Parts: sequence; structure tokens; C-alpha cells
Amino acid sequence: MTVMAILQEVDKCIRCNGCVIACKREWKMKQETIGVMKVAYDQRLAIKSQKRVDMGPFIRYSCWHCPDPPCAKRCPFKAIVKKPNGAVDVNFALCDPSKCQINGQYPCVVDCQRGGYPKPGLGSDSFTTPKMQKCTLCSDRAGVTNTAVPFQNPPTSQHYSNGYKSTLTGAGVDTTTVIPELQHAPMCVMTCPAKAMVWDTQANVVAYLRANYIVGGQQGWVGNGAMYWASKKVLLAPPKADPFVEDHLAPAASGLFSSPIAKAAIVPTILVGGLMALSARRAENERPATMDGEVSA
Repeated sequence: MTVMAILQEVDKCIRCNGCVIACKREWKMKQETIGVMKVAYDQRLAIKSQKRVDMGPFIRYSCWHCPDPPCAKRCPFKAIVKKPNGAVDVNFALCDPSKCQINGQYPCVVDCQRGGYPKPGLGSDSFTTPKMQKCTLCSDRAGVTNTAVPFQNPPTSQHYSNGYKSTLTGAGVDTTTVIPELQHAPMCVMTCPAKAMVWDTQANVVAYLRANYIVGGQQGWVGNGAMYWASKKVLLAPPKADPFVEDHLAPAASGLFSSPIAKAAIVPTILVGGLMALSARRAENERPATMDGEVSA
């Protein structure tokens, strides 16, 4: 099985919310936080501005599908699993949030490296009891099994007579070496009208980023696991899983570093200041005790 990834080319996002709606419909998510742009137990992903006052860039907030997910390690039921295709999935048959609280908190939520996932709650009409809700890269289709079922009608842009074609590299693959995961694009990617999101192998995504998103000698992308974000216009702050977790720090940082002034003054000033602080710290550590007014024996 091939490790896959989603790339959001942030500059293309028009914030139509098509991906969010497609996710909700596919997974029969409940409509309990209508109009609230926040990832909750009834919403697996959100598109939200990373700056204040909706000035963009518009970022996809969802599970990062970490390479070594701590949430899976802490689950007492082994219900959270890292799949060979890169997805951090939930076996809903094993998941039981009502029995795993420690001092009123859920181990998987506390240990989430990115803040915000999983989300405990009923969430979907597919369940009669609360479960941990999170993005699964659509690795489960019915919401109750852990069997990847390919789409009946894969995207025509990827379907060729000689197999499935990488969206990023444009390289066709022979039918004897077809990558099955390419025909199982997540619903959010399939429904994006601006083609701002891409589903491809992690190797192809990383190669594409290195070839196209080195801006002014600087890396123009962030991400890891199965989620990557890229921009040629702004310096991106790595997004948390839940946009409201970082509504104070990240928007300020993103606004600061993406301004024209930052490129000419603020960033170099911070770098120089940091080096000076390190130098001062080293000098402080190397000072002899007699310089502090102490009398040596």
C-alpha cells in the first residue's frame, strides 16, 4: 500500500466551503454548529482565515495524520490506528469515549500534537452512541467499517486507459503497477471547484513542493504526515487541527511574517536578535564566579 497525502495550494482556495459540505454529506455529520467556523464533533474539517478579520490566507484545518500519532498510542481500546496508506483512522466498533475519560479528559485529545483532535461526540447519523470524530482521509466509506472501498466513479482527470495518472507529476502508470489509492481520492479533494487540493502519493507531493514552492530561496510550504500546505504569496504558520485553538497567536504571527515589511526588516531583526540572545547566554554561562562579586577561595 502506498503512503498518500493531501496538498492544499492555499493561493487557489476561494473559501467556497465545498470541501466542508462534501465531508459532512459523505459522513452524514450532524448539523449542530451551523454557521460556526470551528472544528467540532459534528465537523471534521474547516476552511478558515489564518489572519484576523478574514483577510486570508484561507487554510484547511483538520487532522494532520501524523507519521507516529500519539493519539493512537494512548487509546486504551486500540481504536485509533495508523494505516499503511498514511491515514490515522478510527475503528468505530472499538471506540467508546464514555469509558476512557481520565479526570474528565480524553487521552487521545490530550495527546494530540496539533491540538484539537479527535473530537468526542455523536457527530454522525451513522452512530447511535458518541464516537471520536476525525478526518480519516475517507479510508472508510460507510463510517462503520475499516475496509477501503474504491469510488465507483473515480475522477476523470486521473483515469486513463493505461491506469491512474499522478495529478502532480503527470506521469501515467502501467496497469500492472496501478496505485489503488489514487482512485480513492477523499471527498474534500474531489469536490474542490478551484482545484486547490490535490490527492497524490506523499513522495509526489514532496517532490512537487520542492520543485515549485521554493520562494526567494525559502521553503514555501508547511506540513507533515498526510497533510501539506503551500503558498507563493505568504509565509504560512503551521495550522492546528482546530482553528480556534490558535486564534490569537497564529493569526498574529501569520500577519507579521507575511507583510512586505517583514521580508525587509522584521524577520532579519528577529534572527539577529535571536543570535545576540544566544551569544549573551553563552557569555553568561562562561563568566567566572568572581565577576559576580564573589570572593574566590
